[in-house]
Amino acid sequence: MSALPEPPFVLLADDDAASLAAMRSALRLAGAQVAACRSVKVALDALVFHLPNVLVIAPEMEEGKGWDVVYAARDQGQLPTIVLDRDTSGVTRRTAFAAGADDVAALPCDERELAIRVVGLAGRARRTDVASPVFRHHGLVMDVAAHRIRLHGRNIELTAQQFAILRALLEANGATLSRDRLLARIESLDEEAPSHRAIDLHVTRLRRRLGDDARTPRFVEAVYGVGYRLAADPGASAEFSGDAEHVLSALPDPLLVIDTDLRVRFANDAASRFLALPRSDIIGQRCSDVLQCRDCHGDPLNGARCLSRAVLSGETTLRDVPADIAIGDDRVRVDLTYARVHSDGLLTLEIRPHRETLEIRPHRETHEPG
Repeated sequence: MSALPEPPFVLLADDDAASLAAMRSALRLAGAQVAACRSVKVALDALVFHLPNVLVIAPEMEEGKGWDVVYAARDQGQLPTIVLDRDTSGVTRRTAFAAGADDVAALPCDERELAIRVVGLAGRARRTDVASPVFRHHGLVMDVAAHRIRLHGRNIELTAQQFAILRALLEANGATLSRDRLLARIESLDEEAPSHRAIDLHVTRLRRRLGDDARTPRFVEAVYGVGYRLAADPGASAEFSGDAEHVLSALPDPLLVIDTDLRVRFANDAASRFLALPRSDIIGQRCSDVLQCRDCHGDPLNGARCLSRAVLSGETTLRDVPADIAIGDDRVRVDLTYARVHSDGLLTLEIRPHRETLEIRPHRETHEPG
């Protein structure tokens, strides 16, 4: 039995906040997943990061720079595109079709009607490319046609066997696959006769490539005596809105958002600069691996002494806890403030460096991968 199709993933870009919010709500009510962007730079990054099914964009955003996103979508492989038109002269409409857009929606419009058009366009595009889906899970994106895996925006290299196993698990969408079923998917890829032991070895190496932990898996979960399945998402409801992300990004102090697995779900620009790490090297990692916290006596704050774990389990708040953390080969003094994000199962960790730390610590440049 084939897997149910995933909801369409829509990249929505407009610098009109009210219009963006209304369209995002309508698309979500229509069953779509939405990445809403208010800037051209974020939209261009999202094209690569999310590999959306449909692009909906107001190209006149940022004084016409939105056209860069339209052309980038075309270069990415004729991504189905709907252009939002606020221009009554007809220039935007003509330019949109010349640029390869599939549809143009005049604004203001009925957001519910627009959502139906977007979902319909995504469905038609899927029917023309049924053999080449895109799967998403826990920040992982698998583009079958491109034979490409990205995890939190980073390319992940997999062997043909690992790719086939991961695709089978994603297609099964949480159903358990026996080792025999997985063997059938890689039989033509192994030079030697495959075995149950070979499946276990491939899964172990796949987990290593994905940074997965067999004890608390995010991607591949073992079912004792049977086989493997896609790991459930304990934080599936623990998302914060794009508006919240914009607010957190603008905070001057370094800040991380941590989930119930104690993995970093979000890092603002200040955190990337202070930790001297690109965000792609922070997001998805365990906060203990990133910070390597110690108390004032030099004892590690991990395991049962992990403050993040204590706040998540006790639903409390800790403010200005003195500690030192690792930054490259150095250790610096900081104050840590932990707080729960309402009932979403997330934790914010604010890092405030001591004044003397700022005065003596040399400036480090960080570069996001291109």
